Amino acid sequence: MFKLKKGKFADLLKSVGLKKTKHRILLLDLFHQSDTFLTADDLFIRAKKIDDSISLSTVYRILDSFVESSIVSPVSLDNQKQLSYELKHEDHAHHLICTECQKVIHIHACPVHKFEESLEIEHHFHVTKHKLEFYGVCEECMNEKETN
Repeated sequence: MFKLKKGKFADLLKSVGLKKTKHRILLLDLFHQSDTFLTADDLFIRAKKIDDSISLSTVYRILDSFVESSIVSPVSLDNQKQLSYELKHEDHAHHLICTECQKVIHIHACPVHKFEESLEIEHHFHVTKHKLEFYGVCEECMNEKETN
């Protein structure tokens, strides 16, 4: 949905009707820097190192407003009890998730659309969305295992 560029955080917030605050900008920057999904606790710990005035309840309130404004998407992962979040993609995407380091690789090609169409025809069912995630080990973690 959004192409997030570091210098454009204030414009993004304004475009969705949210006021620019230092904590909103901080969380957007943390999302922008991360190559993993982030939980509220992850965001709080990272944000607290930068700005001691932020509270966990503030992080949750900001996340709620970001989800409502479609800036971030909630993500439910197999191996986590806590909900994670990621920046909303400009276009449809799937994920490769490293089970060692939690790195997330976004796959923008979708192999499911044709299958989706056949399901709709065969089962008389209108598919409104789908999610596809692959779990495994990324190249960096494989290389690290080989050198140890």
